[in-house]
Amino acid sequence: MAPNVERLFADAGLGLLAAMDVQGTTTSKVQHGQWNVNLDAVAGRVDLDVLLLAWLDEVLYQAQAKSRWMLSAEVKITQQDDHSSVSAMVSYVDGGGMDRGVEVKAVSSHGLVLKHLDAGESLPGRSDAMPTLVGPAWYADVLLDV
Repeated sequence: MAPNVERLFADAGLGLLAAMDVQGTTTSKVQHGQWNVNLDAVAGRVDLDVLLLAWLDEVLYQAQAKSRWMLSAEVKITQQDDHSSVSAMVSYVDGGGMDRGVEVKAVSSHGLVLKHLDAGESLPGRSDAMPTLVGPAWYADVLLDV
């Protein structure tokens, strides 16, 4: 749950990495960079849910292919009728020396939920351990292929 969609994208990226159950430490300095994702209507849909999947794919790619472990992100989303994009200023460390307890293979579109809760609208938790979400807020439910 996040106060705005940009924060939700950043938190979803951190949640993806947390699901990998990383063990170990890194001695690398914190680095900063810009990660971008662009969608064009010619190639398919450009809605927020597809953009979220593309962003999470980018976070996964950066972690697995480039050993860049995201620590935080300031996300900016741009949407037009035929184009949408994420531009994020990211803080990251070299994750090469860290061991992953779970290897995430992909982010699945199956069962994807991306929703805005209006003020006072609520969404019950799926179990007793999960609290009821109360808006205004954004939330996402994403399945990972492991």
